[in-house]
Amino acid sequence: MPIRITIWILLFFRKIIRHFESIFFLAKRNLSERNFIYLSSIAVAISCAFAVIILKSFAHNVFIFANYVNGYLKLPYINSILPIVGILLTVFVVKKFLDGSYEKGSSHILYSVAKKGGIIAKKQMYAQIITSSLTVGLGGSAGLESPIVITGAAFGSNFAQKYRLSQKDRILLLACGVSAGIGAAFNAPIAGVLFAIEVVLTDISIYAFIPIIISAATGALVSKIILSQDVLLSFEKEQNFDFHNTPYYVLLGILAGFVSVYHARNFRKVEHYLSKFKSNSYRKALFGASLLALLIFFFPVLFGEGYETIKTLSTSHPEALLNNTVLESQKSNEWILLAFVGIIVLLKSVATGLTLGSGGNGGNFAPSLFVGSYLGFFVAKFMHLTGINNHVSIANFTIVGMAGILSGLFHAPLTAIFLIGEITGGYDLMVPLMIVSSISY
Repeated sequence: MPIRITIWILLFFRKIIRHFESIFFLAKRNLSERNFIYLSSIAVAISCAFAVIILKSFAHNVFIFANYVNGYLKLPYINSILPIVGILLTVFVVKKFLDGSYEKGSSHILYSVAKKGGIIAKKQMYAQIITSSLTVGLGGSAGLESPIVITGAAFGSNFAQKYRLSQKDRILLLACGVSAGIGAAFNAPIAGVLFAIEVVLTDISIYAFIPIIISAATGALVSKIILSQDVLLSFEKEQNFDFHNTPYYVLLGILAGFVSVYHARNFRKVEHYLSKFKSNSYRKALFGASLLALLIFFFPVLFGEGYETIKTLSTSHPEALLNNTVLESQKSNEWILLAFVGIIVLLKSVATGLTLGSGGNGGNFAPSLFVGSYLGFFVAKFMHLTGINNHVSIANFTIVGMAGILSGLFHAPLTAIFLIGEITGGYDLMVPLMIVSSISY
């Protein structure tokens, strides 16, 4: 009976898809080229938004479940077990169902645009969703944004191929998928537009600009309607900028630049080390995942994307990070908390390298925001504890630090500035965001 129901559901969805395909073929015949591109950008954005909703919801619910279990166990045993399961399952899926390989990282999109005329394989429309949900959704220390971006680009590229659009329009719809992915993942349409322009399209015209805007806005709108605010990275507090703290923001920008270099180099070293296990992918997955599990056991904040812990850092009770750890009894010691946060800044690149190098799928977008927030908190908290400056806003530095690492790691300062501006609900921190992002870059 369940098999019959499953087959019926699949046939039903297949019928719906064919119905929509016929509508779009009809639209292509009757609409002007420009109007059809506008319509296509909306369709691509909606598809990408639903991919974001699936991934984000799954990862958030696993995080809630893990915290619930750990509350009873008092130590993060479940946090350590789930990533091993997730990475092993990812390797199994890749070997058995994805022909043993799939593309990782946004550099794949750039190569597709530069060398293949914007053509991306069909399997990327589902491969990224499945593998990243298993890896990051089950606690791998990486981000979902890179898989989301590749999925969105694949939607746009294959939509254009389906309706036999020109190479120019194919690349344009690919960029629309990218902007929709970022817009939906953060409810930040402006950041989505800027990311598509800064990272994917170097040559932009008004003709291309409008569809990208439409896609980013559509993706963000669908995400906002369906996803709860708890799932997305957002901040309720809105802080004002005190110009007297400008020198300290300059210092944060310099540190963010160096930490960006450290993260990139250390991440590559860990990946390169694990690449030696070429003969047996399962052995490599088990070895790398076990090391990751050990790290997560002692530092549970390395579990998954880490967005929930970023929110915790910006609140008045950051000591909650030490819950369910071996240091929980030292929560009241602010120097212990500071040391814990500083170690996390250095270890995140190792955790991400282990996650991706052992065969998992994910990206560096979320880790860059994670490291940036921890670095900003560390700098501001250190100033408070040492008496250098007791008036520096810890919440502000936590927020602005994210832009610094994102700008330094991805070389996308405009995306960093406006992304943080949008997720904080205002632009009161625009000046420090510009200072930190540009210096780090």
